[in-house]
Amino acid sequence: MSVSEAVRKLGSWEIKLAPGIPRDTLDALEYFGHVAIVPGRNIPVAQYGDALLDVARYVGVVRTRTWGDDGRTNAVGDDLSVGGVGMAMWLGDEDDKGDVFENAIAPASATFATTINMLLPASGAVTAGTIHSVSGQYTGRHQYETPRAAIDYVCDTMSTESVPVSWRVNGNGTLDAGPESDLYVTTPQCIIVTRGAGEDMAMRALVGSTDVTRDVEDYSTRVLLLAEGEGASIATGSANVFPATGYKDIHGNALVMTRMVSESDTSTGNANTRAQLQLNRFTSTRSALTLSTADYDIHGTFDVGDYVWVYDPDAGLVDTANEVTFRGHRLNPIKLQVTEVQWSVTDAYTVAYRAGDGTWWDLSRYFVPETDTTVSVTVGDIQRALTAAGTEPVGSRPNTDTSIPGVPTFVEPFVGAAYLDDRGYTRARVILTWNAPLNVDGSTVLDGDHYDVRFAIDTDMIYPATWSQVSQVRWQDMQIWAQPFAAPNAEWQYMTVGWDQGTAELLDLSPGIGYDVQIRAVDKAGNVGAWSATTTFVATSDNIPPSTPAAPSVAGSRIALQITHELGKSSGGTFNLESDLQHLEIHVDYEPYFTPSASTLKGKVSATAGMIQAQIPVVATVQIEETSTRYVRVVAVDKAGNKSGPSEAASSTALLIDDAHISDLTVSKVTAGSILADWVVAARLKTADTGPRAEMSASGFEAYNAGGDRTFFADAATGNVSIIGQLVSGSSGKRLEINPTATFLPELRFFANEGSNYAYINASSGGTDSNIGVNSGLFDDGGGTDVFARVFLSTNTSEIAIVTEGQDRRGGFVRLEPDVFYSGFHSDGLDGGIYLATTSTARIGWNDGTDATTNQFYFQSNQTRHFGRWRDFAAAESNEGLFTGSVNATSGATSFSATYGPTMLTQPLPITSIRDDIVHSYAITASDTTGFTLTISPAASGAWAVYFWCFRI
Repeated sequence: MSVSEAVRKLGSWEIKLAPGIPRDTLDALEYFGHVAIVPGRNIPVAQYGDALLDVARYVGVVRTRTWGDDGRTNAVGDDLSVGGVGMAMWLGDEDDKGDVFENAIAPASATFATTINMLLPASGAVTAGTIHSVSGQYTGRHQYETPRAAIDYVCDTMSTESVPVSWRVNGNGTLDAGPESDLYVTTPQCIIVTRGAGEDMAMRALVGSTDVTRDVEDYSTRVLLLAEGEGASIATGSANVFPATGYKDIHGNALVMTRMVSESDTSTGNANTRAQLQLNRFTSTRSALTLSTADYDIHGTFDVGDYVWVYDPDAGLVDTANEVTFRGHRLNPIKLQVTEVQWSVTDAYTVAYRAGDGTWWDLSRYFVPETDTTVSVTVGDIQRALTAAGTEPVGSRPNTDTSIPGVPTFVEPFVGAAYLDDRGYTRARVILTWNAPLNVDGSTVLDGDHYDVRFAIDTDMIYPATWSQVSQVRWQDMQIWAQPFAAPNAEWQYMTVGWDQGTAELLDLSPGIGYDVQIRAVDKAGNVGAWSATTTFVATSDNIPPSTPAAPSVAGSRIALQITHELGKSSGGTFNLESDLQHLEIHVDYEPYFTPSASTLKGKVSATAGMIQAQIPVVATVQIEETSTRYVRVVAVDKAGNKSGPSEAASSTALLIDDAHISDLTVSKVTAGSILADWVVAARLKTADTGPRAEMSASGFEAYNAGGDRTFFADAATGNVSIIGQLVSGSSGKRLEINPTATFLPELRFFANEGSNYAYINASSGGTDSNIGVNSGLFDDGGGTDVFARVFLSTNTSEIAIVTEGQDRRGGFVRLEPDVFYSGFHSDGLDGGIYLATTSTARIGWNDGTDATTNQFYFQSNQTRHFGRWRDFAAAESNEGLFTGSVNATSGATSFSATYGPTMLTQPLPITSIRDDIVHSYAITASDTTGFTLTISPAASGAWAVYFWCFRI
């Protein structure tokens, strides 16, 4: 259990927890929360809060949790720990995950401070702290990399041998960057020795076991850097050791060790600088010293990143250019940076946890402190695996990919549905589908990488609302008349979909709201296609009714009923109805299985998500002045006006008024209780003498209406039953109803399911006749109009047809009358296709009521030369389709003009021939809607005639 810190690296940490930690504290330790380790014991965590982030020795991010058992003990759940990495993770983790730059960040001749601010995470995970000034300007381009990699690159590029540049992330989530002299202690205040440790006036010495490593494995005399570009256009930079190295080969030649480094994101202008930077790292021996010391309290002596003196003559760690006086002795140490420190969390620290919502938890009593106070300090180089120059392969690179993907095409309509989220609110989802594009040049996309999809609320739509929805909105909350509900406004939201996918699901959409969506394609070379044209769709409206509520609790009195409901579902539980609930309807009737309707509605009472969350029951009182048993059912209604099924009925019998509160009681006032024999009038039991009443006598059972008419009679002698009014076989579901209307029109209704739709048979009369109709239930004709199928049998007409609720024909029909048979198709007030037959005529075709466009065959018994709409020229009409004829012409004439008689609706096309005893050449020289002219050559020799057919177009 220790903390490991490293310069510009993630590091790591782990804290072991005591088995007795409270459960609520254990549950509060969530991933990506923060642990602060503060010097000092019993610091009031709740009092200081976020101020601890500034004074903590270390702040880490929670990434691992271990809940297990230590097999060495019998206790259960005694192996508990949390761990993670340092705050540098918020710039990018070890797998290069983080707030990656998907769009290029390209500083151009920018200062160091400007560049660093441009490269901070867009999510705000790390904000700017103190950004110090660095000489020079930076130009570069960063894309598809984390902020940590980009900031590392900038700091390395702008570093010089005399002024190294670095960065660090503080415990409060801010970034400091600039020269190392502004970030760390560069004038050492501590010396690390193998013996002779102690204190001096201005110096402290640490002693312990050491591990010194020196090698020339990475030594280089020249660096050749491959920068931006592809193929033959690769830019290069180089740097050489100067002055020349003293190392030689076996033949006495100067040592040549050229290192090649590939950095494709390095611009041409930075190539030589980056080459020199890489060379500087490999022109000397690699030295590293790891110190293990029992002096754990090094905090305050130095931190990670500070420089210290290191002196060990036996290991060759001596630099005569440096001279330090310590306790009267002159020492010549080397100056190295503290690159790594590993230290233990002892009982001298306060450990606190900060949750994602900003709340703090004190873990000081619940962590197991470390007893081993050994501290490991690494000075000099970080381990070799972390310092390799570049990660790209060296060698030729492929030529530039210039292909650009085309625009993907959405496949509409999109599929969507409404659903309830985990909070009980109705949301909508939609599945987008598209076809993969070709490249812009028409070639197949072989290097597709992913699709970018973006969507936002469409602000141009006028959103409709039902009366039920409008009734829930206050007048002052509405907008202008043209758009009572203002459209919401939102920015584009983005998602990325792999190239091998052709669909994407958008979740958590607002029901009934319009959305704009666009898509584009991106290949592996980073070439980005154009966004598609905006496609607008409307998310599925809220069509999910609330769950059926549980039966209410009912208490009654002589004049009112009190209804209580705990907003629970009929399936069980309380306060678990959906969160979009708006109110409850209260329905009351005399029998338990009644169907709620407008006549049974006795009141509405507000029921909201706030009442569900606060567990406040609904309590309502409705005025019911009755002493008989009443049954109450409730219906839940949500904000969109969707209604649930009715609850089970709850009954209550109104209590009588106590006789102590009645001052004058006569027989005529008795409404309940025992009736003595001498109260019975004429051996009959009746509810009243006049008005609506019921009566039982030796004759049978009778009921009368307000006018004194007998509406029900069951004859005791014959068993015959007479009913004036409605007769139903049930209150809901599958049932029959006889005479269901208030006018008591003879009618029989068939309810075949649980809904309100029904088929029926009824009779009507216009005098002495008697007609009958057989009618189906209503259905949608596909165009938004409710229609039903009907068979109607009357005195003069019989018809089978699809009709609207207003009795207008709407579709196919067959009509029979005593002198005509008529069938066809009727829509929007006009007949279409027809078939008509009488004793003298027959028609078949299409008739829209306009002579110019009517197209039909017409057969008539007294017109023997008819053939459909074709007829003889002598009887032509303006709407004829084709007519024929022959006309004798004048002898010796060279032309002939014929008129049709009527002016035709459109111009005919005549086809002609000539009867004569010589051969002519001829032509039609004029033609219009009134006639045509024929010219012949030579002139007619004698009696001649013109034969013709005219087709009207």
